[in-house]
Amino acid sequence: MIKKEFRTEFKNSFIENQDFNLGLTINSVGYKSIISTSKDKSSENIVDYKLQFKKGVIRNEFKLIYITKGNGLLCFENSNQIEISEGKILLVYPQQSYEYYHTELEWKEYYIRFEADNYYYQLIKEKFDDKILIIDFGYNDELIALFTRAMDVVRLELSSSQAYLSGMLFHALGLIIAVSLNKTQNSMEFQKTEKAKIIMNESILEAITIPEIALKINTSYSSFRSLFKKHTGIAPAKYFNELKLKKAKQLLAETSYSVKEIACMFN
Repeated sequence: MIKKEFRTEFKNSFIENQDFNLGLTINSVGYKSIISTSKDKSSENIVDYKLQFKKGVIRNEFKLIYITKGNGLLCFENSNQIEISEGKILLVYPQQSYEYYHTELEWKEYYIRFEADNYYYQLIKEKFDDKILIIDFGYNDELIALFTRAMDVVRLELSSSQAYLSGMLFHALGLIIAVSLNKTQNSMEFQKTEKAKIIMNESILEAITIPEIALKINTSYSSFRSLFKKHTGIAPAKYFNELKLKKAKQLLAETSYSVKEIACMFN
């Protein structure tokens, strides 16, 4: 029998009555991560471990899903199965039935569920064709940062969270439109850099080295260092340290952790 580790984070955001006037109401944000703990992956059969996340789900809300790891299959009502993979964004409209599952040992997705008033509904329908619900977006660290920050806002129960979250959602939708139209960001070098930045963001509190990150994006350390500096203007080690410093400042400002406790998190 295959041994799996299934990590998930999910929490509904608190909705205040006056927040319904904002036009966009966020119901929940989170991520799902599946990691196989089997050492011998070659002997595993896909039929044995495929996991259906949703089956025939119909909700009166939008769901924006960003896949950053793995491959899978998606099927909307009355349609054939479609292959989905990391770098893809799914936009599910209200009252739309769908199902999807991963077809590899590892999977990671970020998601946000939200409702929209008539104005925003029509705006989304105009900008995102409701017949094309899979967006070839690629890797983008800025979008991951928005999802991560949204999860922080919900987890920490910050005041006026709906206003904060609505602004981040509008930012995310605008970013998706802009990046999708800007084809220059689809270059292999740029995508490798963005993937590396995402790995750094997701590994801030983990003991991972720059050579290990280079290995994860199938690049030698020297080549990785050169292309990262070319696209960011900064060495990867310095960038990673600045990310950690930024996270430490956030924890210090928004949580009750002491300086000593926060320092221990990064050791």
